[in-house]
Amino acid sequence: MSYLVSASAPVHDTAADLRWTLALAGGDGVRLAEYVEHRFGQRMPKQYCALLGKRSMLEHTLDRMRELAPAARALTVIAAHHERLATPQLAGLSDHVFAQPGSRDTGVAIYVALAMIKRWTPNAVVTITPTDHYVAPAERYIAQVACAQAIAARLREKVILLGATPTEPDPELGYLVLGPAISEIPTVHAVSGFVEKPTAADAATLIAQGALWNTMVTCGTVDALWELGREAEPQLVDILDSFVPLVGTEDEDDALDYIYRAYLPVNFSRSMLERAPGRLAAIEMTGVEWSDWGKPERIEAVLAHRRTSRALAPGVAS
Repeated sequence: MSYLVSASAPVHDTAADLRWTLALAGGDGVRLAEYVEHRFGQRMPKQYCALLGKRSMLEHTLDRMRELAPAARALTVIAAHHERLATPQLAGLSDHVFAQPGSRDTGVAIYVALAMIKRWTPNAVVTITPTDHYVAPAERYIAQVACAQAIAARLREKVILLGATPTEPDPELGYLVLGPAISEIPTVHAVSGFVEKPTAADAATLIAQGALWNTMVTCGTVDALWELGREAEPQLVDILDSFVPLVGTEDEDDALDYIYRAYLPVNFSRSMLERAPGRLAAIEMTGVEWSDWGKPERIEAVLAHRRTSRALAPGVAS
């Protein structure tokens, strides 16, 4: 079995205006297991469930991202044991699928996948996205991700994070502490600190100081993301420097087996973003509802709000 499967041959291109989507769908959804089982009669990761409408969260996400990069430049990371669920949902939305040989958290997943993109298109701008978040309206969200892509293409040494305006001091989210505006683009702020999952009291303090929720939607050139990784987790990036030329060769799978055996889990937010805030910049989403659907209460709150909105405006399609 090959860990990387491509529906179309990756195109090797050094152009700087290429856009890629790197979608994260490898989680097992442990926290929502009982909720999913109650709603759907079986346990499965939430990203593969039609929690809203008739499409899964994964399909919703990739359908939005297809407006910004074609399926031929979309790479989705899944767990190998999720292939049966993932494959039919990814058809036509993501031509490249990396089925990880093991679970090493978001940092390893992102950087192994990024090494593949680096091999194919080393100067591209990559948008990293979770696949289990709710956003609305889709059109406005897509426009703001496109704005982040354009900023990343211009500020090629910075990694751009999309921030959401907090509505409560949630201790299970990450917080972007904003520094001064960047003179070239005043709507973009340097990030002076990143705090992953603070206490509720600390979260309230951060909000009072103007911090934003981290949506984990991240845009950056391959080089900017690579140097962020090198600063935060130099040993991982050293290993992956050796892996890049093996992508697409007969040694690729053996190299991936070695990486996943040799390296401990790395969390992208805590182990990378928190350690290297100087490489980050942030923009605040406006006019977009955003929710990290990691808890049943968040899902039910959004669904209840949508039901109420439809009841008040029955002529409006859901």
